[in-house]
Amino acid sequence: MTVNQPGPSHGPIGHASDASPEGASPGGSASGGSASGGSASGGSAREAILAAARRQVRESSGFSVKDVAAEAGVSRQTVHHHFGGAKGLRAALAVEGLEVDAAADEPTRERLIEGAMRIMSRPGGGVASIEAIAAEAGMTKGAVYHHFADRGELLRAVARRVSPVDEVRDKVGPTIDLPPREGLIVIARAYYDFMRSRAGLIRNLAANSARDPELAEVVMGEIVGQGAPLMLGWFALQFERGRLRPVDPSLVVQALFGPAFMMLVMGPTVFDRITQPGIAAGIHPAIDNVEAYVDLLLGGIAPAGATAGGT
Repeated sequence: MTVNQPGPSHGPIGHASDASPEGASPGGSASGGSASGGSASGGSAREAILAAARRQVRESSGFSVKDVAAEAGVSRQTVHHHFGGAKGLRAALAVEGLEVDAAADEPTRERLIEGAMRIMSRPGGGVASIEAIAAEAGMTKGAVYHHFADRGELLRAVARRVSPVDEVRDKVGPTIDLPPREGLIVIARAYYDFMRSRAGLIRNLAANSARDPELAEVVMGEIVGQGAPLMLGWFALQFERGRLRPVDPSLVVQALFGPAFMMLVMGPTVFDRITQPGIAAGIHPAIDNVEAYVDLLLGGIAPAGATAGGT
């Protein structure tokens, strides 16, 4: 039996494809004609855009959406209408055998992602709009749409940056054949350490998701939706091998990862006070007591007569 992986449409776990479907348009419709009043329309607009991009690539190994749009006699929105942005246009050129140097795009893209992360890390940062993210990064709204098809794609890039999925995935495979106790300690410690390193951002992502449906959907899809199948598969294999008593694995996953998330969302003030002697009976958080917590968890699901670390 193998550990469950997300469907192929998501690509490698924690790194969903950046490709945007043709016709995606920021703030516009993907149907009929030019998206923004350029001189060309329909198929002629698409061909004019490709012709301009080809010429620029052959002359300088790269292109900008702004320059391509100007040469093709259309608006930048029309380019996004037909190709979903620079990445989609590069993909179309690659099909024709043209190699495009995308390296120049990365610093700008990184600044936008970091700008969004800074906004979301601030207490009371509120909903991160395209305008606010662009201003934080010192760029224009058009620069955002040059690198991301829409706000959702930018939010997905941020979610992947703060997701613990990679850390969990790196530990799941190597721990499959370890005794359950040893494996869970390795996995839980990696998860807890990563979550603590991103505490401020994770706390605000959770808070903002309550009033931002698009962000909530991204968090569920990029973090919960891709991380949960890894652990569900890990537990299913342990049950199949008789190492753990079969129970609903989703409950075990919540029990393992929920305490760390709860403490981080509560914030450092509450977290620090709740651990002090005399405050709430001096609670010992699971995030700081991984081995003891795993032992407690396994004590309830180990096979009858087996030790907590049984094989």
